[in-house]
Formats: sequence, C-alpha cells, structure tokens
Amino acid sequence: MASIHAYLDDYNKLVVEVSRKFYGGYTSGFYLSSEDGFHCDCHLKERIEKEGDIVYILQFSKEIQFGKRYDLHEVHGLIVPIEHRFIVHTERFHKSFTYTGNDLGSTYTPSKTSFALWAPTAVEVLLYVTLNKQITIYPMERDTKGVYRVEIKGDLKNATYLYRIDRNGEIVKSLDPYALSSTANGKESAVIDEEEIMGIKDVAPHTKITSYCDAIIYECSIRDMTSSEQTGTKTHGLYNSLQETDTVFEDLPTGLDYLSSLGITHVQFQPVLDFATIDENFPKRNYNWGYDPAQIISLEGSYASNPNDPYTRMMEFKKLVSTLHSRDIRVILDVVWNHMYSANDSPLGKCVPYYYFRYTDTQYLSNGSYCGNDIESRRPMTQHLLLTAVRKLMTLYGIDGFRFDLMGILDITTMNQIVDLAHHIKSDSLVYGEGWDMPTALAGNEKTTIYNNSRTPEIAFFNDTFRDVLKGNTSDNAKYDKGFLTGNLEEAYDAYGALTANSIDAYFKRFSSPSQSINAIETHDNATAWDKMHACCQEEPRELRRKRQKMMIAATLFAQGVPFLHAGMEYCGTKHDNSNSYMAGDEINGMNWERRKYNQDIVLYTKKCIAFRRSHPIFRLATSKEVEEYVHLNMIHDHMILYELHNEKVHNIVVINPACYTQALSIESGCRILFDENGDYHDEVIYNIDIPHCSVMVIVIENRG
Repeated sequence: MASIHAYLDDYNKLVVEVSRKFYGGYTSGFYLSSEDGFHCDCHLKERIEKEGDIVYILQFSKEIQFGKRYDLHEVHGLIVPIEHRFIVHTERFHKSFTYTGNDLGSTYTPSKTSFALWAPTAVEVLLYVTLNKQITIYPMERDTKGVYRVEIKGDLKNATYLYRIDRNGEIVKSLDPYALSSTANGKESAVIDEEEIMGIKDVAPHTKITSYCDAIIYECSIRDMTSSEQTGTKTHGLYNSLQETDTVFEDLPTGLDYLSSLGITHVQFQPVLDFATIDENFPKRNYNWGYDPAQIISLEGSYASNPNDPYTRMMEFKKLVSTLHSRDIRVILDVVWNHMYSANDSPLGKCVPYYYFRYTDTQYLSNGSYCGNDIESRRPMTQHLLLTAVRKLMTLYGIDGFRFDLMGILDITTMNQIVDLAHHIKSDSLVYGEGWDMPTALAGNEKTTIYNNSRTPEIAFFNDTFRDVLKGNTSDNAKYDKGFLTGNLEEAYDAYGALTANSIDAYFKRFSSPSQSINAIETHDNATAWDKMHACCQEEPRELRRKRQKMMIAATLFAQGVPFLHAGMEYCGTKHDNSNSYMAGDEINGMNWERRKYNQDIVLYTKKCIAFRRSHPIFRLATSKEVEEYVHLNMIHDHMILYELHNEKVHNIVVINPACYTQALSIESGCRILFDENGDYHDEVIYNIDIPHCSVMVIVIENRG
C-alpha cells in the first residue's frame, strides 16, 4: 500500500493521507507539478490525526486542467499521482462535463465505426480493436465534455474492443459502459450492427393494455423454465429453449407452450442483463439468479447457444421476445441498476472512478443495497446511461416494461425520467419495482419508495401489505405468522385494504391509485407460499393447504390492482423450505413438471381465475375514484368477506370464506354462481348458497327490476 494518497476533492482542494509508517505521518510541505511545466505550492488548511495516518487538507491557487497528469511532491522526496476523487461530485464538474449526445459507445456502419467514451478524468485513452484475431491499437482524441473519440474506416461488424484508460495514476483496461453486447464473461465489448438485430421481425401483442391493472404478470427465470430434462426441450436453460414448441411432460405442455397456455398478459424475466457469477462458457457448473450485475445494457451470455459470439445472445433474445409477442405475451425485464457486482472492477468504476457510485458523508461507499455499493442515480451521466439502457432495450428488443430491483436505492427524479421515456416509446409499457426504504445515503424524500408514491404516479410498487395480510409475514423469523387466508381470521378488516389495492381512504390507503399496487403473494425472494404453509399451517392436512393455495391465487387475481404470479405458485411450488435459493441450483429453482402434473387441478383453477379476471373489467378498475365508487366490503358470520363490485352494468360479489367450515349465504333477490370453488359456472338462479370451507366464490346478483 502506498505511503501517501493525494485526492482532488474540489477544484482547489487536495486531501492527502500520509501513513504513519512514513516518517510517523508528519511532513512539512507539498507542491503540485505536471509534465508541461505547471508548478504550484500547496497551503495547509487543516491537519487531522488518525490512528493509521494523518490527513492533510491542502489548498492551492492555480487552475488545474482535466486531461492532464498531476503529481504531488512531498518534502522527503516522495512523488505520488493526484487522484480525481470527489471533485467529480461538484456542480462545477457537472456543468463542465455533462454530455447529452446519444453517440456514446460504438456506432457502426459498413464503411466506418465511431467510438465515443465519456472519461473526463482520464489523461489518455487507447482503443484496442480485435478483428479476425488481430489486435490494432488506436489513440483516442479528447473532445468536449470529457468525451474521447476515434473513427475507424472499414467494416468492423464482427470486431470486439476494450478501452485502455490512464487515470488517477493507474492504467486499466475496461469494457464499454454503453456496450450493446460482449464476448463470454465480459472479456471484450462488441461492435454491433443494430440493423441486423432490428431486422428480426416482431409483432405487436393484440391484447390492448389501457392501464397497469389490465396486466397479469408471471415471474420466471429463462433458465428455470426449461432447465429440467422433463421439459422435453432439445436444449435446456437457454433463450432458444424457451422458443421450442410442442414440448410436453406426460401429455401436458411445458416451456413456451405452458407459459402461453396460462392466459397471462406479461412475463417478467429475472435478470437477463449480464451478471457476474456464472461462467458463461460452462453455465451448468453453478447457478445464480443474476442479481449481481456486471454490465448495464449487454445481455447475459450463459443463456446463449454461443456465448462467445456477441450477436448470438442478442438475436436469440430478440427472437424469444418476438415469439412471446406472437403468443400475445408482453415481456418485462427485471433490471438490477441499484448496484454493481464490484464497484471498482465494473466498467463504471474503471472509466470514471468515484462518479457513478454513492458515498456517505464519511466518504465511504454507500451500501443500502447490502451488496457493497449503491449506484448514484442523481448524477447527470448516470441518468444518461440508464435512460440510454431503457431506450436501447425497448427499441432493439421490443421490451414492454421494467421491474426495478431495490428501486428505493434510486432517486425519484431519475425514475420519473425513466418512466416518461418508457411511456414515450410504448404508451402501454409498465414500470414498477421494490419500493422498500433501503438505508442508502440518500434523503428519505428523494427515494423511490412506497412512502413517496404520490410523487411517482406512473410507477407501481410491490405491495407488501397485500402479501403479509393475506399470506402472513414472509421473513424467516416470522414464518409461523399466519395471514387472513392461512388462518388468522382477525386480519379480515386489513384484508379489505388488500382487496382494494390499498388505494382508498376507508381501508389503509397506501397508493394514489390501484395501478400502483403490484399484488404478489410470493415472488422469487423468500419462501414460496406452499413452503410458508409448511410452517404456519403445519398442523393442517395437505388437502386443506391446497384449498388455501387456491384462495391465495384467487385473491391475487380478483383483487383490485395488478396481479403478479411467481412461477410455480399455480402448482403449489416448493423450494423444499429454502427461503433464499438464489444459488441453490436447478433442482430447487427449476420448474417441476412432475409436481405440475400432480397439482394439475390447481393449474386449471389458476387459468380459470386468469380468464375470469380478463373477461370482467370490474376487477381492473384503474383509479381510486372508481374503486371507492364501485367496490364495497362487508363481513358476515365468522369473518366471511363479501367483496362487492357494483356499477350500472354488473353486481358481482366475491365471497371469501377462510374458515375451516361451510358458511351459508342468502341472497333475497336471487343470484347465479359465476365462479364456484373449482372455478366453474352455474346457470341456475338460487337464493341460498353454501360457501365451502376455505374457498372463494363469485356470484352475480339477478336484476329482477
């Protein structure tokens, strides 16, 4: 470790840390110099004594210039390079170096390719281009706003490249932060002919989405959907695998055909953007969900048939999206833009150190993500990168929305810019995420959290109240806690709020509209609902727990708000009580087609719930005003809920009986059963109904006037 570190924290401020191993840490003077003859004395403003070193706060009067190398001289003769540190956080830096053009990265044409890298603190950038196994080095020229450029004549369609960056007294090689693709394991960025990707035919899904509440979202992993040999696909766990048709397990559809048979409107893929912990050349050697991001735009190579061909992952994924669109399923990407797997080793940390990451007041990396770093979303060029990513993913691949991991790390202004851009590109796109209040170094009123949802009206949030009230608290230390549908009948009144998407004043209002409430009983995180019941309902027979599973599915699909199903919930999916299976392997995480067959009746029930919601607009009210006007809740007998949906056209009642015994319901004017405990319709008019134990039914009141 160096004896002295010199950090440029402002335009006339140096912070120098001198190790106590170097002359006890004491020194009497410093001065600055550069190779072009610059010389400037430094004046001591403050000295701070610490246990391992002494910190000197220095000021100097001359103007420094970016793009030049400066050294600090200490009186004992030690010379160290100046490191641009928190100067990159200053308003003056932002005004000087914020770039608004859309040409960062590589821009290909058959006759030439232009390269542009934003690296204002660099003193030299070289471009290493590999084509036909030959490496050619090109010096890049510093342009305005700290952008380095070079234009290379000729056809570089199949070229790969790296940047060699001299900054802060250190030379590093880096991927391009704006790269559209890369070789296996992120070794090199790739020059991409976007026209080739755009040439893959896409079709628009035919179902109209007029509000978020029209969506029915199904979360799954590319790998998990086909990893099992029982899937019957020729390949497993790849982009291509999920495009194979006519695949079955014991005469029941698997993979793509299964997905499209459900009747969902959207599939949400767990991370498909490049992540760090899978060897893309040998993906079966280990497993990871992918919440360890390595690149912002480039796709993950472990799902590609040829991870070393940068075009393969792009073309195969584009074809997958197009295939799903042809099945009337839109595609949402789960994006992890709140942190990087490694701050210093990422392209962001290499190209402009200290800029893209958030720091605390004590000058340490903020760690609200609990992954070692947080993205500083408020910086202009961070916003530029994220907006570029949204635009490229939507226009290149036809992506229909984004689910943001740990969205509370990101600031409100940036997220509103993202949703505005997404809706400009596709007016029916969805933007939603985890609105938890993470302990990042950001003021509470700036975080994109549930508590600030009134300031992000076009962004939806996972509704943990819905989850915890109906299922029970999902954390490991509360696994025995029951919810309304798992046996705690005292939660009945709170269930009113869940059924109204917590969007009206009468029942614990959390959201400005029902379209902001993502209603999920389970997601990839934590225990599955079935595994949760292993603990909280362990005394109950399996058949009773299956009834509870059906109630949770029905409640998800009949509640106001945006229904969200995690893959496998429809067949009582289990992870064998593993509540954090992010690297537990295919056997735990993959689709279990044998279990699907065993619980096929619940799969069919789920399909009926989905079809019922889609055919009844009264379950998809888009505004709080409509919910307040058309939805009424009552409780009769032993905590049996009557969830009434009544407008000028229909008068439906969803009856939820969470008790372990049959309860009676009388309707004086008569009714018909639209949806019984098995999802079936009954045509006859009846006046007295027995509501089976642990079941959900929907009736329509006869209009006899």
